Amino acid sequence: MEKSPKDTLVGTWVQVSLDTVSADGTRRPLYGENAKGMIIYTSNGYFTLMQASVDLPKLKSGLPSKATPEEAKAVIANSIAYFGKYSLDETSMVLSLDIQASTFANLTGNPSEKRNVTSLTDSELKFNRPFVKDVTLEAVFKRAE
Repeated sequence: MEKSPKDTLVGTWVQVSLDTVSADGTRRPLYGENAKGMIIYTSNGYFTLMQASVDLPKLKSGLPSKATPEEAKAVIANSIAYFGKYSLDETSMVLSLDIQASTFANLTGNPSEKRNVTSLTDSELKFNRPFVKDVTLEAVFKRAE
């Protein structure tokens, strides 16, 4: 028996790529060439995501509360983490997110946070979403082994 898209989505996914794509087709990795990321979807509708540049600065003080303005800006500009509840419309393949907390608070509680799933197999997950004017964010993940 073939799994439903919702059942296929459940599990741990490791980031392959995370690119911004401009209207003219220009593609740029959002957090650098070797960025890392992971999403976990649970069977009871929860998810968590973390993505970051591999070049985030180590904080000289060793304490997030004592980061210099430059260190804090580099971390905020080159990483994101959030979690909450999700639902997948299996007809439209739109993933709706109820983000309950995020390192970018603007995402929290935003009912329009949606991802368009463009590929979902046992081994691959691809989705996109509008990012900024005339730019789309495209993400590719592979199932963790």
